Amino acid sequence: MGARADLQARERAAVADVVASTLRHDLRNKLASVRNASFYLMRKMQKTDAWGADARVEAFFQLIDKELAAAEEVLTRRAPVSSSDRPLCHASEAAERGLAEARVPEHVRVVRELKARDTVPLDVEDLALLVRCLVDNAVEAMPRGGMLTLRTWDVEEGEGGVGIRVEDSGEGLTAEAYSRAFEPFYSTRPGHAGLGLNIVQRLVLRQGGKVTLDGGPSGGTHVEVIFPHRPEARGRTRLGQEEIRGSK
Repeated sequence: MGARADLQARERAAVADVVASTLRHDLRNKLASVRNASFYLMRKMQKTDAWGADARVEAFFQLIDKELAAAEEVLTRRAPVSSSDRPLCHASEAAERGLAEARVPEHVRVVRELKARDTVPLDVEDLALLVRCLVDNAVEAMPRGGMLTLRTWDVEEGEGGVGIRVEDSGEGLTAEAYSRAFEPFYSTRPGHAGLGLNIVQRLVLRQGGKVTLDGGPSGGTHVEVIFPHRPEARGRTRLGQEEIRGSK
């Protein structure tokens, strides 16, 4: 129960983060509209007798500008995140945990190819949540059943890292769905919040990784995530072969 509760808590926090970010974006746009309107009215008032006759008019416009700046500062303020304080988790172990917490019906066959030995700079709960979001999304694409494949591997090229990929054998997505898949609250299925892929994208980008969505040559969809090595984590990311938890 403890692991499930931790994952549910992370999910609630991730959803709250998406909602807050969306609200911040909308509020910034509204504040910009207020600022433009205030500037227009100020220019008009400067041409009237009221501007010089009553000192409070200019003072009020200055107050509006000051309060708008303070509101924008509150919206953009974020708690500092130190990458050196970020924990490391075993990619394959967290992937297995996320899969176990997902809602996979009996008519969906699961194939595991968990070969990653490296670690990822995320809490195990965060990475498990990421995998669970991808698995849930893949399952929803196969209402009549199919095959779900979960892969993890060590990235050898470049600076290295860890790759995670979830594939489904569903009918694929429309062109619009591909272009909007990572938008918060976008979903092609009634009753679904449309937050899963956005949560995945946020978790990945915060660690300097990348996430891609594409279709397979024979149908279906796959989402691939690449976490690059964190510089200070090099030299302590490899696990001994006896610790590998992945299964075929």
